[in-house]
Amino acid sequence: MQKLKMMLCVMILPLVVVGCASEPSVHPCVKPPPPPAWMMQPAPDLLTPLSGIISSSGSESQPAKK
Repeated sequence: MQKLKMMLCVMILPLVVVGCASEPSVHPCVKPPPPPAWMMQPAPDLLTPLSGIISSSGSESQPAKK
């Protein structure tokens, strides 16, 4: 049993040493392309036309008189 442990230690030790000594390969950072022009424009105002469609008129918003 002692011989088996020693054999495993002798086999694993070089792998650990090589793994710690080798430098990991680093890929160069790729710069992303610039965003499209339409994405850089301000967002359209969707509330103004929507408020004209949904707004209630004065006669409809008041309760009916008896």
